Amino acid sequence: MTAALLLAAGCSSSGNGSDEDQGGSAGSTAAGATGVAGSTAGSGGHATGASGNGGATSGAGGASAGAGGTGAGGTGGAQTVGTCSPPADIYSPIQKLSLTGCVDPNDPTKLTARAVTYEVNSPLWSDGADKTRAFVLPAGGKIHVDATTGKWVFPVGSVLIKNFLFDNKFVETRLFMHVDDTTWVGYGYEWNGQSADKQTDANIVGIGGDEVKFNTGSRTVDWFYPSRADCMSCHNDVAGDSLGPSNMQMYRVNQGQTVNQLDQFEQMGLFDAAPAKPATDQVLVAPYTTSLGSPPAGATLDQKARSYLQANCAHCHQPNDGNNQSVFPNFDLRFTTAFKDIGVCNTPVTQGMVPGSTSNTIFKPGDPMSSVMLTRMTEPYTDQNGDGRMPKIGTHVVDAQGVSLIGDWITSIKSCP
Repeated sequence: MTAALLLAAGCSSSGNGSDEDQGGSAGSTAAGATGVAGSTAGSGGHATGASGNGGATSGAGGASAGAGGTGAGGTGGAQTVGTCSPPADIYSPIQKLSLTGCVDPNDPTKLTARAVTYEVNSPLWSDGADKTRAFVLPAGGKIHVDATTGKWVFPVGSVLIKNFLFDNKFVETRLFMHVDDTTWVGYGYEWNGQSADKQTDANIVGIGGDEVKFNTGSRTVDWFYPSRADCMSCHNDVAGDSLGPSNMQMYRVNQGQTVNQLDQFEQMGLFDAAPAKPATDQVLVAPYTTSLGSPPAGATLDQKARSYLQANCAHCHQPNDGNNQSVFPNFDLRFTTAFKDIGVCNTPVTQGMVPGSTSNTIFKPGDPMSSVMLTRMTEPYTDQNGDGRMPKIGTHVVDAQGVSLIGDWITSIKSCP
């Protein structure tokens, strides 16, 4: 990942509450028209689809007149709604969510009608935030599914959208954009409308991240925006950049639906070729009950624990992939890797011991309290011990249900294979 990409990307996480998705059934699209590709004319300059300050919004190909429009971030003149596509200059993202084209410009709490919503089997822990997920494909673009890994490969120009909410209040929206064959960038947007105020828009998060005390009207949530470089540490090349979409995550029947999500997307013509249906033992399960559902009947403790580790840990903890360097290649927490090959059982730590703990073993069979894997999950976040807890990035609140699950899993394994 180049330095330019690291600096340009922007994502974030953290807060308090229950982990839920509220995006509706897969394949549905949000209501509301979206202005697209409007042009702006003005004396002394031109606008190119980013955010000026002041002026009217143009969409659906229409033009708006304004004096002195100056393009991205310009002042005076009309504001043009984008097309929900990567910016021409990754260092100059559109400053307001309402102008990206990824949402309804008249009501940014609604997605563009082009967005396809989806749900996953094993959601990433995001400090208890409710989440909705969607993607927008470029005109004529199709998703390719890797026949070996089941990973979804999005065409250049695609945008993945994720909203984070507490008590039905938006705190953050992330746009993850496929710029070219080798580059993805992400931008976080911080929402207005705390407490009883109406939510009308979200502004781009700064390059260094931020922290906000967000009042939902029912409680105050401590929400962290990591730096843009932190974002790309998880969305890395080895993990495949976009982390969620894959057969193992997307093969599911969503609540209120009767057709499998994978089949539904195939019927919508979203793939370049019909993807093979994954085997049952290649599909993640819900690790514990959330609004997305509960673990299926018959799901084993191993399936639930390994599904949790896949979603929350494996993007960093997996081997190098050719010239692509993993964040931590020493062991492999991918769901499809046999336990005997993941490299943690009775393995000494290589990153030092957790302060206050006497354990120096990553996974000690039958003894979760002596396993550094679990100790790091239980560490509370502080500025002083940020490197001691796991996951290292994107969360500041301990996942109590996740800790219980992994603890039970370690207890159940009495010896190394």
